[in-house]
Formats: sequence, C-alpha cells, structure tokens
Amino acid sequence: MNQGVSNKRKRARRRLGVLIACFAVLFVLLLGFLIDSALYYGKIHAGVSISDRSMSGLTKDEATASLTRLVSDAGYSPIVLRSGDDTWTVKPADVGTNIDVPAAVSQAMGITRDSNFLVNGFRRFILYFTERDVALTGTIESVLMDDLLAEIAEELDVPPVDPGLVIEDSNIRVVEGKMGRVVDQGLLRTELKSLLFSLHSTELAIPMIVQEPSMKVEDTRHAVDDARTMLSGTVSLGFGEKSWTVTPEQIAAYIDFTSRDRDGVATLAPYLSAEKMTSFLDEVAEAVARKPVNASFKGDGTKAWVVAGVEGRSLNREKTAEALTLAALDTTGRTATVVVDVSQPDRTTEEAEQMGITDVLGEYTTNWVGTADRQTNVRITTKYASGVLLAPGEVYDFDKQIGPRTEKRGYKEAPGITAGELEDQLGGGICQVSTTLFNAAFFAGLEIVERKNHSIYIDHYPKGRDATVSAGGPNMRFRNDTDHYILVRGVSDGINTKFVIYGTDDGREVSYTTSEFYDVIERTDVTIPNKSMGPGTTLVKSQGQSGRSVKVVRTVNSGSGKVIHKDTFVSIWRMMPRQIEVGTATTTTTALPTTTTTTTAKTTTTTATTTTTTTEPPAESDETAAGGSPDAQF
Repeated sequence: MNQGVSNKRKRARRRLGVLIACFAVLFVLLLGFLIDSALYYGKIHAGVSISDRSMSGLTKDEATASLTRLVSDAGYSPIVLRSGDDTWTVKPADVGTNIDVPAAVSQAMGITRDSNFLVNGFRRFILYFTERDVALTGTIESVLMDDLLAEIAEELDVPPVDPGLVIEDSNIRVVEGKMGRVVDQGLLRTELKSLLFSLHSTELAIPMIVQEPSMKVEDTRHAVDDARTMLSGTVSLGFGEKSWTVTPEQIAAYIDFTSRDRDGVATLAPYLSAEKMTSFLDEVAEAVARKPVNASFKGDGTKAWVVAGVEGRSLNREKTAEALTLAALDTTGRTATVVVDVSQPDRTTEEAEQMGITDVLGEYTTNWVGTADRQTNVRITTKYASGVLLAPGEVYDFDKQIGPRTEKRGYKEAPGITAGELEDQLGGGICQVSTTLFNAAFFAGLEIVERKNHSIYIDHYPKGRDATVSAGGPNMRFRNDTDHYILVRGVSDGINTKFVIYGTDDGREVSYTTSEFYDVIERTDVTIPNKSMGPGTTLVKSQGQSGRSVKVVRTVNSGSGKVIHKDTFVSIWRMMPRQIEVGTATTTTTALPTTTTTTTAKTTTTTATTTTTTTEPPAESDETAAGGSPDAQF
C-alpha cells in the first residue's frame, strides 16, 4: 500500500515538473515576444529585405528614404542587352519605369503585423533564422517598351524564307526554304522588366528563337511546270459584256506560292494572289459593283403594280483570283469569269408582291390657287406625305410624317390661321394636304384615329370634312385596319392636290350623310374706338364669322354587309364678332364724314372668300418628326 502511494506521488511530481517547464517555455516565449516587439516597435523586423537590400530595424520613413535613394541610384546604372557583338543599354527612364516605393515599404512593415497574434509571433521567430525578401513593383510605359523591343527585333531578326520561285524574264529559279532566327520579344519583355524592378545593373542575353517557314514543301518540280504554263500567254476575265486581259508580265507580278498536298507529298504550288493584284481587281470591282434597289410601286390612279427590285453586286476578290489561277493553269481555254457576291435589297420583288398593293381603296382631290409661296408649301408637303407604306395595324401620323416646317426643308411664309386670325407663317397652306389625305382615307373606309376641323369655316373644303394640323397641336391620323399593306401616294402642283390609297380591296363600302348647319349664331359687331382716325370714319379690323356646327356620319360596311366603322365627325365653328374700328379724333375743321367701311354685302362676301384661301393653322419649326421619302410618283 505504501508502494502505491509512493508511485502516485512520483507521477504527481512529474506532472508538476512538466507544467512548470511548459510555463517556463511560455514565459520565455512571451518575454521574447515582448522584447522583440519593443526592439522593432514601428520598425521593419530583422530578416526582412526589399529587392535583396536589408531593411532590418528601419522605421517606415527611414526605409522609404533608403529605398528612394536606391531607386534613384539605379536610374544611373544601365542594363546591357547583348546578342553577340550587338548591345543596347537601357536605363529605367528609357522605358518609363516607375517603382512604387511606398507599396514595398508598407508590405515589408506588414510582414509581422498584418495577421493575428499567433501568426505574427511565429513570423517574428522564424525571421531570426530565415530571410524574407519583398519584390519591388511598379509600372512601365508599354509604348516605350514596345518601341525598344521593335528596334532590337528590327536589327536582329532574320525571318524565315518560304520556298518559292523567282521569275526573271523567261527564267524560273527555285528558292529553297530557310529557317529564321528572331527575338523572343515576350520573354525579353519579362526578363527586362524583372531586372528593372530589381535595381540591379547587369548584362542580359537577348533570347532568340528559331522560326520555321510558313510552308513546308518536299517537291518543287511541279511548281516550275505550273509557273511556265501560267506565263505561257494571256488570260481573259469576263463579266457580261465587259472583259479584261491579264498579260504574262502581269501574271509574273501577281504570282505567289503556297503548299498543297499532292499524293501525300507537300508540293509547292503557284497561284495568283488577290492581294498582289489589288489595283487590277479595284478596276474590276468598280465595273461590276451595283447597289441593291428596293422593289417599289407604280400606280395610274386605277390600279397599282410592283416595280421589280434589283439585287446588289460586289466583287469577290479571292474567288475571282482563284478563277484566274485556274484559267492560267489551263493550256487551252484561258478564260475566267468574274465572281460576284449578291446582296438582296431591303424589300425584294417577292416581298413587295406579297404586300398586296394592287387596288385603289380611296382617293380625293382638292384645288385652290393661293399665293406662289403657299403653292410651294403644298407641293413639298405632298412630297413628304407621299410614298408611305403602312403595315396592317400601323398608324399614319401626318405631323410626324411631314416633319418640321423650316426654311431649310423648303418651306415658305404664307398665310395661316393663328387664334382665329390670318398671319404669315412657315408652312402656311399645308392643311390643304392634310384635308385631301383625310378624305382619301375617309372614302377608303379606314379607321380614323384623329381629325379636327379648322377654327375658321372654309367653304371650298368639303362641308364637315376638313382636317387641320399644327405641330404640337391638332393632328390627322388614320390606321391601316385591313389585312394587307396599304400605300399612300400623293401628287400636287401646288394648286391641284390628289391622294390615292392603294391596297387590297376587301369589299368595303362607304356611305355618309352630312347634316345641315345647326347651332347657328349670327355674327355680331364690336366697335373699337381709334383716336388716330378721323371722327365718323370706320375700318373693319377683323371680319369674324357666324357660329355654326355640322355633323358628318360615315358608315363602313364589309362586303357581307357587316358594319366595320360607324363614325360621327362633328365640326364646330365658334362665332367670332366682326371688329370695327371707329375714329374718335377731334378736328378743328368742318368736313363731311369720310367712310372707309368694308361692311357692304359685296365686300363681306369677298372678304369671306379671301379668308377661306388660307385657313391652315401654324406649322411650328421646333417640332421633330420622322418623314418618309416617296417610293415613286403616279
């Protein structure tokens, strides 16, 4: 029993000894860590270097200053690039070397600081027995480096020689292929960059690599025979009625060589190079080139038909050169045909025929003389509004289609309606065009999306079927609610304006009724005193108009009698009083009153007629719209 107790005591003493030893080791390590931390507080640890330069015990500022001096000194020590007897000296500044000193110092400081307590302590311990070097980093100007490498390569490169034939007069000489030896620019770039960042002045051997010819041939006999055949006479190149002749002298200038397999043997083969015959093929290309032309439409007012589109053509240089090569290798039929690439127009003949533009769906004509400038406006607006194809469901937007009314686009100043008064404005008179097109769509039985009457009643337009348009204001729009495309076509000489809408007749029938005028309000007179006019004199400033309304009801039936549209178009013209200025000036002389009124029935009628000649609203110049170009004319 005493023996057992003794053993237990021995084991306890051993465990205690181990614990004491462990605590002692920990104490020593902790003490060492504390001493080490104190020694290198704010300093780079022992065993740390930057680009093989020891930085042990230096503060951040001291290390930065030391490394900056080293970088500066290295700027005066060139690196020598050597290849045999050829040398190039390169200083860091020659290639725009910029070394990041702060980054290197920061990395060196962080080796024993940028992790946790245990890792940092282990690193501190290890650095007493091993070294840790920080590589310098930075940037180099790629352009300067590229220029240096190109200069070296230009001097040292011996490019490989491809096998081929030399043609001198009538003699053909075989040139054997040779290996080349060129600068390995990728490797040289890497090695030079590494040396520049190392701050070491040394000599670097320029790395070279062997470069094989781009073709390998084992047999050149057939090439000589083929070349003789190609040079034996002229070759003709044709395209339709056009033709060109290639002389033996030209063939000799155009010949190049490639490697082709012949019975398992790589054989040299001559061919006519498209690149070498660029100037000759440019002439051919210009002669055969043709731009594609869209299929279009023509109409005579009773029917429409497709004008066939035209395919585009462009020279295929490679295939034409191949055709010339085959012809030159032929001992008899030495004729080749130009090879072209064909491009389809955006709208082919087949596509146009499938659109179904054949029948007249609706048409309308208006006429009014007006001024010469008004006639100009009507003509160009008709042009902008014409030639438009509408897909099923697509909406025709008159204002967007004709675009902004500006002088640059040809518009003139002509009378138009502003706030119920006539004023000269760019685009005055264009509503004759919108009214004409509205009526063509009306009688075509198409869906009318938007239409508004003028603010002044115009008696030479169909009663209740005028259509005003103003940029940013009233517009005229209709939808193609048929199952096929429709084509809007218009012509005008500035006086007579006609629109025809073509498409596929689906049997629609249009009927309409026009009411009598209702809600009629007679025009009243308003007098305005005018001190600048003599007493008793009068002057009509504005004719005004009687108020009235009219209603047009349109019914569109299908061929089977089903109602497609039932539309009511209401036009309202508000009463605008006639404004009469009356003279109120006093005078010292006695004289009979002088009357200059224009209020007689005859004058009023004339004024009303004059008013109706220019009743369109203003066309603003600051609106933008997508205008279409006519496909063709009637």
